[in-house]
Amino acid sequence: MFSVLVGLALLRLVLGQTRVDLNLIWWWLGGVVGFLFVFSDRLIYALASNPEEVLSIKIKELFGKGKLIDGLALAFSEREKQKHLIMRSALFVVIWVVLAVFTATSVGSVFARGLVLGLGTHLIFDLIWDYRGGSRDVELWFWQVKNINKMEIDWFVRISMVFYFLLVWFL
Repeated sequence: MFSVLVGLALLRLVLGQTRVDLNLIWWWLGGVVGFLFVFSDRLIYALASNPEEVLSIKIKELFGKGKLIDGLALAFSEREKQKHLIMRSALFVVIWVVLAVFTATSVGSVFARGLVLGLGTHLIFDLIWDYRGGSRDVELWFWQVKNINKMEIDWFVRISMVFYFLLVWFL
């Protein structure tokens, strides 16, 4: 994530499209917040989407006892058990593309642009990681879609990457 921000910032500096000022710091801060925001998906899963699962109950018990760090550690250490994550889904990637187009064309806030860039960077990196055989099966990204085949998944990942690389320059 940081290498993407550094690379974009350096490229824009060299091309004269940005300056080193407070806006660059806000853009960076937005990118970090957006990147970290995707992690909240695990808490949404545990506390709202699937509160009846054993893992969710354990996390809520830890939070209830004031052991927030232990609850967060449990949520992230048992992440393979969380299958239907809202943000790690094909539908959310499509929503991100729409949001990124809107942000790139209509939003002047550098923090908001960085936030959307960080969010998309985390999503696309996770999608590519899972597609390449990472910790999760890439088919879990399509839990909201019925009857999807390997070829459709291949096309979705490729098109998502193209949109990401096209949009990332304008954010």
